[in-house]
Amino acid sequence: MEDLNTRMGYLRGLAEGLGINDDTREGKIINQIISVLDDIVDSVETMKEDYDELFSYVEAIDEDLTDLENDFEDAEDAEDDEDDEDDEDDFDDEEDEDEDEDDGDYDVSFTVECPECRQEVIIDEDILEDEESLEVLCPNCGRVVFINDEEWEEELEGTEKEDDKEGE
Repeated sequence: MEDLNTRMGYLRGLAEGLGINDDTREGKIINQIISVLDDIVDSVETMKEDYDELFSYVEAIDEDLTDLENDFEDAEDAEDDEDDEDDEDDFDDEEDEDEDEDDGDYDVSFTVECPECRQEVIIDEDILEDEESLEVLCPNCGRVVFINDEEWEEELEGTEKEDDKEGE
């Protein structure tokens, strides 16, 4: 395919060969069209050069990123290998830690779904045991999703009583 500059040169030569000049209305229009097309060709050529430069730059960035990813993966693999060796040495220590955790001291939490945005909000046991009245807000929309007060405790006790009646 011929490049645009060659085709524009042919078009200008064709217009001159046909004797199109600015003496007639049609000649003025055709010459202006050729002038506008010439400007467009120059812009396209400039954009093509810029594109080629950017493409080369992006390829260089991609190569650098690939090198960094490989270095990072190699570092992670080396770290995992070290951790695996440490895990084998500390196997007996982990069993002792597991036994200590069996004391029944577990963090209790539950989730509440926000009625407005449907995001799940985690409520920790610490909030339930707090003496003060607290409101838990949805981190997404800011709506109150839980209130730790006496009314909540009464509702909880009422629900437990209803569950006991249903179980009988």
